[in-house]
Amino acid sequence: MVGSRLCALPLESSGVIDPATAEPAVRLVRHLRSGLSVRLTDVDDLTRAAVHGEIDLDCADMLEHVLADALEFAPDGLEVDLAAVAFFDCAGLNALLRVRDVARRKGAGMKVTAMSPAVRRVVDLTQSGQALCGSPHTVS
Repeated sequence: MVGSRLCALPLESSGVIDPATAEPAVRLVRHLRSGLSVRLTDVDDLTRAAVHGEIDLDCADMLEHVLADALEFAPDGLEVDLAAVAFFDCAGLNALLRVRDVARRKGAGMKVTAMSPAVRRVVDLTQSGQALCGSPHTVS
């Protein structure tokens, strides 16, 4: 066909991708108004979410939806890295607690693996470290 463009992707000779050598699947979701971004990386049956930016009332719903959707494809659960979050308020905390509840209902885990000082302050003030991190002492 004249003017059409095709893109061929190389496959293994058998046409089957070997999971041992395959790159993990990565998705990036960005909230356009606030600039908040969530990078989701699937490793086996676990999803890791690295969150960058500010989490407030404007974008907390988006964060909640992205993380809850990620649980659909992560039977082993979700690990959330909040080390690059510059601002965090109660809307963000509530979103994370609701995602944790979704994970529990699905029989999966949800754990915060890293926190910025802004996140740690809210978590410490509300004593929600046990719920988010699995221990009363917050992660670094």
